[in-house]
Order: sequence, then structure tokens, then C-alpha cells
Amino acid sequence: MSRRLIWNLLAALLLASFMPPLLELTTFDSIVPFLPLLLTPLLLSHVQRRWFLSGSLLALIVSFYFILTPGEAPWRLLGEITDDVSRVINGELPGRPAFALSIGLISFLIGYLGRRTFPNRGFVVGLTVGVIGFIAYCDTWTDYSGDQFILYPILLALLLLYATEINERPTASYVRPISALLIIGVTIVAALQSPVITATWQNSWYDWTSRFEGEGTSTNTIQKVGYGSNDEQLGGPFQMDDREVFQVESEGNRYWRVETKDIYTGKGWVLSESNPEIDGRGFFSHFGDDVETREESATFELARELPFVPYNGDNVRLTAADQRQNLLINPENQKISYLDDAARQQNYQIQYAYPLFTEKLLQTDEPVKLSEMEQDRYLQLPRTLPDRVRDLAAEIVADEETPWERAKAIENYFEQENFEYNTEDVAVPAEDQDYVDQFLFETKLGYCDNFSTSATVLLRAAGLPARWVKGFTGGESDVIGSAVTSYTVRNKNAHSWVEVYIEGPGWVPLEPTVSFDGTGQYTINQETDNETEQSNPQRDTETDTETATPNRPQENLLDDAQATTANQAEKRSIPVWPIIGTLLGLVFLYLFRKPIIRTAAILFFRSQIKRPEGFKRMYRFLLRRLDKQGFHYKDGRTLAELAHEVDGYYETYAMRPLTDAYERMIYGGETLSLEKKREYFENMIRRVEG
Repeated sequence: MSRRLIWNLLAALLLASFMPPLLELTTFDSIVPFLPLLLTPLLLSHVQRRWFLSGSLLALIVSFYFILTPGEAPWRLLGEITDDVSRVINGELPGRPAFALSIGLISFLIGYLGRRTFPNRGFVVGLTVGVIGFIAYCDTWTDYSGDQFILYPILLALLLLYATEINERPTASYVRPISALLIIGVTIVAALQSPVITATWQNSWYDWTSRFEGEGTSTNTIQKVGYGSNDEQLGGPFQMDDREVFQVESEGNRYWRVETKDIYTGKGWVLSESNPEIDGRGFFSHFGDDVETREESATFELARELPFVPYNGDNVRLTAADQRQNLLINPENQKISYLDDAARQQNYQIQYAYPLFTEKLLQTDEPVKLSEMEQDRYLQLPRTLPDRVRDLAAEIVADEETPWERAKAIENYFEQENFEYNTEDVAVPAEDQDYVDQFLFETKLGYCDNFSTSATVLLRAAGLPARWVKGFTGGESDVIGSAVTSYTVRNKNAHSWVEVYIEGPGWVPLEPTVSFDGTGQYTINQETDNETEQSNPQRDTETDTETATPNRPQENLLDDAQATTANQAEKRSIPVWPIIGTLLGLVFLYLFRKPIIRTAAILFFRSQIKRPEGFKRMYRFLLRRLDKQGFHYKDGRTLAELAHEVDGYYETYAMRPLTDAYERMIYGGETLSLEKKREYFENMIRRVEG
């Protein structure tokens, strides 16, 4: 009895191991309310059926009480579950009641299966593969990271296999416990000491499938969404990448900038020069002296180490483990990075100055006071730029007076002229074709690279210093407090935009990409006297940024290739309908297991019965099915006595001739005809599995 209790406990704990990743991907906070319905069926799998059923039902009710209506009347549970199941039937997504009911059904079916098959290594292997496979799936294709937790179900599976071996073959021996300890010890040492591989199967899958995407030349292949640094060749379609980059708790939805580029080549962007320097803060003088700023902070939790620090605003300070960190500051492209790879942080906090512009300050018409070198950099245009691009810029700003009005006219041009946001049919310019010219006059569709690059070129053509900016939009949000919000930023949230220089305000962000409103770039104080603030929509758009589509083709963050995308929000969840379909399939198989077994056995042995070995296999299969029904042929009875009892119970004459034929085949003599064997076998299997 004690061995069975240990086996039950190990099996129950192994089953419960599939819940932590599932809970992390849903809205449930703790596994504790699920423990009664997860553990009880397997813990009671050895008791009488009535106690097993009543105990499992009681555990289900207890868990439902704490999961669905904590502190409320238990009789409300049935109503909650019924209402939610009805909503699922009507095509809606399941809620907490249907989710809890599904988990309870899975637990009960596995407990019942363990009850019927104990001790059975096949059950243990199936349970192990299912649990570890589910954790591996979540680790690979979702935000869940199982690199630490996966060791626990592996150890539980090894212990459960050892307990199963002891129950199947209870003979005392020192070989089995020593072997088990060696295997478990080697597993623990290998898990703790093996080097961590940063690549994932999901990365490999994207890399492998990308070879089959797109046709034609290599420059037109479908790329991936993400952040990198190579922007020399822009254009072409891309594929979605939902992998998480970081989570950030901030005081609002913010754009997180990484770097700028200043030289437009006609095909893409490069940086004119790079002279990084060591500093304790990133002070880039983005804004003028008259710009009011607000001190904000943001806490970052990176999914993997990044070679750069995403930030917002000005005067950036980074703190990790309560220690101020020295950083590598590049004043040429405003990029903040680490002194070396060993200094990279995955959890840190930044403080920065967030700008609060005023309409009066933005409307200034003072001449630009940038140095001659800075004006050369931020007004640079290639000699090969077609004249019609310059003419278009002059036409757009012809009726505007101040630099800010001219900049806003260029920003709004794309929406007013019905340019289309598109990620699939995006062209790559020919060798003798300018990237901006193609977008403005031929295709008029694209994603953020097309819009931001074209806006930067038009601003420069209109005489306004501008630079191309890369980083991330805000990601999906989950409010956790009145002032602080948690956001999940993914590869698909990489993005590019533009900053224009206006004497007085300084560098002001613009969002030219249609379907993006630029919320989170800065704030405009509409009424400076009473300090009323308004989140700055760059322009009125019909599409909310929370539902905007992804933005640009890139390669993986750590591959240091190209970069950017959009601000499409998705709920943090796993696919629901495949789980429901699987559960319904398991229920169907369980309810109709007997006719399925009967039909499969008849079809399989119709061909096998022709051969002596096939007939023996058929007869032994029939004995095993009878053993499941309580007719145990190893209880000191002969096969003939068993056959007589079976025929008497089922009121038939089929088992005795089959047994006689089986014994004659073994010991020699006449046997039944092929037709009679088939007839008797099918008669028996229909009754046994009826």
C-alpha cells in the first residue's frame, strides 16, 4: 500500500507540473486553488470506485470554489460553469469557469487511466512526454521561459519510472536503486553545469522557414521583424515575429529610442561617424533650454541581453542592483550601450527627462543655430536624389509660415494623400532607382521605413534639419497601478520615425507612418498657465496604435541586422481552440473507447489470423481484454477452465473452440478453419467490448 501511495503522489506531482507555464500565460495568479482537482484523482486512484469518484468530485468542487467564487456560496458554481460553457457553444472564447472545468476533466481522466493501468510504464512515459512536451512548447512558442523549471518534471518522471519498476518487479536488488541514483545524479549535474544556449527552436524555425518565403532575387526575400543596425538596403516584405524583447514598467506609453542615422544613400541609411565616450549618464541635449521637462523612471526586464539601452527623453541614468552604471555614450547617433559584453544587464531602471512642449514654443520662427557641421549632417541629401522629390517638398510647405507648420505639413502629407500601410507588397528599388522616389511617386504603399525615410528626406529638401530615428513603440499594456503601467515589447514593436530640429524646442519627434499617432513621444502643454497637459497625438488618425499592424522587415535582435515594426497589441495568452478541440477529442475517445477497440481489433486481426503467429497474437490479445473485464487466466486455472467460464458468462460458444484451436496449434493436432476462427474471434470481441 505504501508503494502505491508513493507512486500516486509522484504521478500527481508530475501531472501538476504542466500548470505553472499555463498559469503564467493566463490571468490566474496561483496554482494553489488548482491543487485539489489536480492531485486528488491520482492520490485516490487505488481506492474503491465509489470513493474515487466521490473524492474526485469533492476536490473539483473545492477547487472551483476557490478559483471561481472565493468567499461566495458554492451553489453558484454550477451557474457560472453553465453560463460560460453556453458562451463557448455560441462561439465566444472560454472564460475562467470553462478553463477550470477543462483542467478538472483532464485530471480526472488521467487519474482514472492511472487507476486502470497501474503499474504501467506506458502510462508513465505518456504522462512524462505530455507534460514535458507542453512545457517545451510553451518555452519555445510563447513568452514563458522553462529553462529552470523543466528540471523538476524530469526528476519526477525518473522517480516515477523507478517506482513503477519496483511495483512491477518487487524483487529486492541493489542494482536498481544504485542505477536510479546514478541516472538522477547525472541528470541534475548536467542540467546545472551545462552551458546555456541562447538560441531557441523558435529562432531556428524562423530561420529555416525564411528560406522558403518569397521568390526571385535575394533582395526580395521575406525578412523578419526585429531590431538590428544594418539599414543600408531598405525595402521588401517581412514576416511577423512575436518574440518578447523586454517588459517595462513606465509612467505611460512611451516610444523607446535606440539610435539615429544621418546619411541617406538613396537606398537606405548609414552613420557618418561614431565616437562613443564613457559617461555615467546619457546627456544628448535633445531639447532647448526653454523646454520644460518632467523626471520619469522606467524599470526594464529584458527577455535576453541586449547590446544597447532603450530609453526616452534626455539626461538618462541607468541603475542596476541599486548601483549607478557607467555607460558608453555615442553623441553622434545618440546610442547608449555598455562598456563591454560582461556589463550587459537584463534587469535595470532608468531615469530620464521627458519633454513637455508648448504650442507657443513650437511655433517659433527663429533661425537655426546649429553648427555648420551639424547642418551639413542633418540637411544632407544624395546628389542622385530626383528633382521631383525636392519639388514635392517645396509644394507641400509652400503655404506654411513657421518651421513647425512646415514640419507638420510634411508629417500629415502621407495620410492626406491616402498612402497605404502595407507589409506584404512592398517593393525593393531597382539598382538605378531611389528608395524615397519610388515610394512617393510609384508604389505609395509601405511600412514605417518608407514613411519615416521619405519624411526625413522631404524635411531636409524643405530646409529643415532632420534625422532618422530607430527604436520601439510602447507594446501591449496591462495597468497595474494609477501611475505605473506594465508593457510587453516584442520584436514586432520595433519601429522607425523622424525628428526635426526647430530652434527653441530642439529635436521634436514626428510620426509620419499612417495608422500611428505617435502617442508616447512627447507631451504638449495646451494651457501653460494652469499646466494642463495633453498627450500628444501627432495627427488625427482613424486607426488606434493599440491595433496598428506590424511595421518593418528585420532580422533577429542578436544578429545585429536590420530593424523595426509596429504597435499591434495582442493579449498574453495561448491558443484556446486547439486545447478545447484536444479535450473534446480525448472525451470522445474515452466515451467510445470500446467500439473503437472492437473495430480496430477486428480489422487488424482479419489479415493476421491467416498465419499461425498471427492467430497466437490474436488469442493473447483476447486474453488481455478479458483480463481487463476480470477474467484472470493466471489465477491457477487452465485456459480450458477460463474459456468455459467466459462462455458461460457471455452465453456463447466461441471461447472454448478458440482455446482448443490455440492449444492444438501449440501442442499439435487439428485446428479450426480460417472462417471459424474469424467468426469466433469477432463474436467474442464484440461481446467483451460491447
